[in-house]
Amino acid sequence: MDQSINDAQTFLKQKIKINPLKDQMLLNQKNYQIQLQVAQYFKKSETYTKKSAIKLVTNENDDIQVFFIYAENIPDPSKKQDYDSFKIDIIETMHPHIDRFFNIVFFNTNMMTASNLNDFKDFYGTLPEKYFYHMKKFIVLHANFIVKSGGIFGMNEIKSFFKKITTFADTLLILSKEEWFRYKMLAILPQTIKSYDQSYKDIENKRKKTVFRKQQTQQIVDDDDMDSEDNFDKDSKILGLNLHEYELNKFGIPVILDMLVQYFLKQPEKLKTEGLFRKQAAVYEEKIVEAALACQKVGFINKVENPHTIACVFKQFFFKLQEPLVSYQLYDWVVQNKPQIEQNLEVSVQMLLDYMPDFNREILLFSLGFLNQVIQEQEHNLMTAYNMAVVFGPNFFRSEIIKMADLGHVTLFVQIVQIMLESKKDYDYQRMLEYRSDNLNFHASLVPFLPDDLANLDDILDMVTDKNVINETERKELMSRYQ
Repeated sequence: MDQSINDAQTFLKQKIKINPLKDQMLLNQKNYQIQLQVAQYFKKSETYTKKSAIKLVTNENDDIQVFFIYAENIPDPSKKQDYDSFKIDIIETMHPHIDRFFNIVFFNTNMMTASNLNDFKDFYGTLPEKYFYHMKKFIVLHANFIVKSGGIFGMNEIKSFFKKITTFADTLLILSKEEWFRYKMLAILPQTIKSYDQSYKDIENKRKKTVFRKQQTQQIVDDDDMDSEDNFDKDSKILGLNLHEYELNKFGIPVILDMLVQYFLKQPEKLKTEGLFRKQAAVYEEKIVEAALACQKVGFINKVENPHTIACVFKQFFFKLQEPLVSYQLYDWVVQNKPQIEQNLEVSVQMLLDYMPDFNREILLFSLGFLNQVIQEQEHNLMTAYNMAVVFGPNFFRSEIIKMADLGHVTLFVQIVQIMLESKKDYDYQRMLEYRSDNLNFHASLVPFLPDDLANLDDILDMVTDKNVINETERKELMSRYQ
């Protein structure tokens, strides 16, 4: 790897990395291997008693790992055996995930002093640099005035680092606004926290506003049994969410992407459509497909006549993500290091893939594999790797604040996507899919697979409340086409 790429790699690390300590971290790294060995042996000893002070609350495929730490379960350091058990649990819980971005939520519930928080920070300061490298945020929940002002006195390097990344949240309701938050996290909270903070009830009441209807059985519930808030109204949407908010199938792929891809898998002749992914479709047809996706009408999706409609919704999925599939940070990295990257495109593209969060990278590779399947039919659809890159460059990459200067970078991002498409020709995206209906089974997803379920077209149409999108004439056309 030549010097220019080394420079680019260094820039990226500086962009993402928070490096609080240097000399101290070198010493910690030497001691860490000993701590790991001690932890393994100590867990087998009779003196070990597990303290449930830390819990990983996110899934393996989430782009941000989140750890909950309960201050009330942190032992007094004077009780050496108990405190050693606590430290072992911290290390063993975090060690397998420490090479990925993560947040820590520290529940200071009912703690009137900052002693537990300070004890935790002091212990954390003995851990090696990688425990700081990927920590994006340290959230202290239920912090009183004493805790919030505790960093004013006796500041050292460790506390200074924590101060830079610490935010305070007074209630669970505030915590629920974090992008990584999942409703299932409420279920694992100790009763002491729920008794202290009743706002968890408000969060549970908002569950009805999630995008996907909650299926109580394997049957789609009748409209009479549905709360009106579950309808696809003006406040609900299937596009424009964060990537991690989408329901996943058993292969870890967002269900709506799965449904859109299966449309072409079941009708491979549609891949030969000229200008596929380049030509536009009627807006009202796209909206009706979005509504069908929202209520999981797989049968309706498979019956859509115009493949451009499905292709357009596929593009919109990526274009409307709250944060693009390739993060803003990586977009900035490409722009800042444009000269070096242009000279070493293939190496830079591999670096780009390596630095992506695992979940995002898996979705990208899945999508590239599918798009390459479209390219294989370029004799008919005229969609070469370059033409496809022109379409998907702006969908995979975009800056956080759109500027005129971004136009000057379009060509580079097209080149990057073209290389991705051409280098992933053999990527077996179909390993994540099955042609059979159990691809959308109830063990992995809440989505029913109903290939002939077209009886509720009226229900789908009613979910699109904007009459400017689907007027009565268009409604009648859709009814006659799909009944």
